[in-house]
Amino acid sequence: MSKYILSLSLLLLPIVLVAQQQEEPLSKEEKKLANRGNPGISFGIDLAPFITHLFANERFGVEANARYTINRKWQVVSELGYENVDLDTDEMTYTSNGSFIRAGIDYNIFKVEELGNNDNILLGFRYGAAIQEHSCPRYTIKEEYWGDTNGSLGSSTVGSHWGEFVFGLRSEILKNFYMGWSVRFKTIINVGKDNAQEPYSIPGYGSRDRSSNMGFTYTLEYQIPFKKK
Repeated sequence: MSKYILSLSLLLLPIVLVAQQQEEPLSKEEKKLANRGNPGISFGIDLAPFITHLFANERFGVEANARYTINRKWQVVSELGYENVDLDTDEMTYTSNGSFIRAGIDYNIFKVEELGNNDNILLGFRYGAAIQEHSCPRYTIKEEYWGDTNGSLGSSTVGSHWGEFVFGLRSEILKNFYMGWSVRFKTIINVGKDNAQEPYSIPGYGSRDRSSNMGFTYTLEYQIPFKKK
């Protein structure tokens, strides 16, 4: 139960922070200053893989990101990560180790109502690519009439590609420190296949049992701001 409470608390915190904004309207000059945003380069880490590991211990990964805030509206983002999967069930034993990269752009639709408010409501797109080494040392195909079939598939290296549509919140919790989350709708473009074996799970994409997938990130970032004139 404590795992679910922790996850829910982390999810709600950026929503509360973004909602806390001043009701008093800005003057014309203040709006001009506010719409300049907070340009800079930020670097962060995604906590979602650690949260996922609490509920699915066969998966372990790490992910970092870099974000270039051009102005109040536009941000260029890149995300780099690694994932390991060790699955052992009655039907199969599967292992995978691989890296992935995602790159794209976010558009901020958050309406500024307070001078100095650098919070974001983001819509975006990512293009993702992964390369992984995977193997299936043991599998069992159950058949009542003919009897079970056992076998194995050796190690191979494959690459995959996909696209992601992004919705997220990002809030400045301290000066130049940001916290945020995003929900991803992912669609596969191409899946590598070798030795008649497709990946059971693709790093950065998730399970390969469907052509579309959902994803989630929860990031902590520090931004190096550009000097303002």
